[in-house]
Amino acid sequence: MPSTTGCDEADEAKLLESAVSGDSGAFAKLFNHYYPMIYSFAYRLSLSGPDAQDIAQETFIKAARSLGSFRGESSFKNWLYRIAVNGSSDWRQRKTREAVAAEEMAAEYRNEEWPADFGAVHEALGSLADELRQAIVLVYYEGMNHAQAARICACAETTISWRVFMAKRKLKKLLQNHER
Repeated sequence: MPSTTGCDEADEAKLLESAVSGDSGAFAKLFNHYYPMIYSFAYRLSLSGPDAQDIAQETFIKAARSLGSFRGESSFKNWLYRIAVNGSSDWRQRKTREAVAAEEMAAEYRNEEWPADFGAVHEALGSLADELRQAIVLVYYEGMNHAQAARICACAETTISWRVFMAKRKLKKLLQNHER
């Protein structure tokens, strides 16, 4: 009897067996079949196309990595849904942490007479190179000293000091240009 997914259960079982054995083509067929369903589900949970795409992609990355542990106690479709639900929870927690951190940073900048326009601050931070943004986040968001941040970034403490200096300089310039 065909499953409600539109995929024959026998074919799906063969594809799963092949995918577990390392056949990337079989996994690609499963991905192509189930991705629209998982994306739609993730979209309904996140109400955002880009976030839904991230959740769906992360679902399939996790599924590919743990395919060997799929025991078949539920359908593959339900297993994917479970991974997507967990991914959605992780996404929600990450969004909450980001919002709290962004608000804390905006409040800190307001206290230091930085622009109160959070959008401009967020945009300016987003325009920094990754290593500069990492240094700022570790030092200002996470409250680490330069030595701790250097250990995390696997670089010299002076490199972190330089990155913080450059990031602050660029942020100041970007935010001053925004005010004009």
